Amino acid sequence: MIRLVARVTFLLSLWCSFAAHADSGMVGDVPVIDKLDTSALATGRHQFYFNAGRGATGVPSLVPVIVLKGVKPGKQLLLTAAVHGDELNGIRVIHRLMSMVSPEKLSGTIVAVPGVNQPGMEAHSRYFGVRGGDPNRAFPGTEKRGDAEARFAYHLWHGLLLPGTDLVVDLHTQTTGTSYPLFVFADFRNDIVREMAFSLMPDMIKNDPGEDGTLETSMVRKGIPAVTFEIGGPKQFQAGLIDKALNGLENFLNAQGFLAEGENRAAPTPVVGSSFTNVYAGEGGLAVIEVDLKDHVKKGDPIATLYDPFGRPLRHHYAPVSGAVVAVATDPVRDAGAMLVRILH
Repeated sequence: MIRLVARVTFLLSLWCSFAAHADSGMVGDVPVIDKLDTSALATGRHQFYFNAGRGATGVPSLVPVIVLKGVKPGKQLLLTAAVHGDELNGIRVIHRLMSMVSPEKLSGTIVAVPGVNQPGMEAHSRYFGVRGGDPNRAFPGTEKRGDAEARFAYHLWHGLLLPGTDLVVDLHTQTTGTSYPLFVFADFRNDIVREMAFSLMPDMIKNDPGEDGTLETSMVRKGIPAVTFEIGGPKQFQAGLIDKALNGLENFLNAQGFLAEGENRAAPTPVVGSSFTNVYAGEGGLAVIEVDLKDHVKKGDPIATLYDPFGRPLRHHYAPVSGAVVAVATDPVRDAGAMLVRILH
């Protein structure tokens, strides 16, 4: 009982300390802001918490922000990661990139948000917290609808993401139970977007007109070139893919004039397509995926087999089109209708 009382007292003291700092504009040694204005910042590295409103218990929703302002003027790049709370590789990419780039060698400004969806991350969920919807279908957000993720997106959009932004790279991964290679969604109707996609040196690119509510599409519709950069699978840091993504971002920074370290790096030509065809489990079972990411398949090739609990084949699945494998299921336990393989063509 004494330990319980002590624990409760300790937690209350932490909360009181947090509340006091939040009300005074600080959490520990990190300032809390509700609007970002990079023009007012000095050259160098800055760290903030952006206040995106309050959660269901009244606690502020604080989103970490790193700003790197170069000694020379230039464009402002927005880098975001973990808009989906289970997609973490991009966080490590941002951490490493922002520690590698020197303000003395930077032209312009990089605004990096390493963990947009803090409620989702804390709940180990793709979505907005435990019961919320998809935050990457909620941009640019609204205050008029009751959805928490739409209001969260509204605060982020108007106070942090949009102001001063010239270019956007939104870092993602595939969702839980599946994986991508290094892969970019880009709307080729915008020439700058197309250049951005290739300069990131991905394995594959989908020429895609976008989807309502995504950060990428919402930015493009505002006239701001943006791409979605997919980096592997969820709930892990994949060192090899993180290294490749960093190489791609450095090449992108050179190509866009943020850095001046020589010519763009030579890279293999990515596979480019404009359509997805998904192969779904025809019934529940244990899936053995018979192709790897980036494999080229022909229509009719075997790609997956479902087994029952005794190891007996339930159903064989074959490629319905020719193309390249852009996503696979990594969790063998597949419900009926769950994706097994995605083909880009």
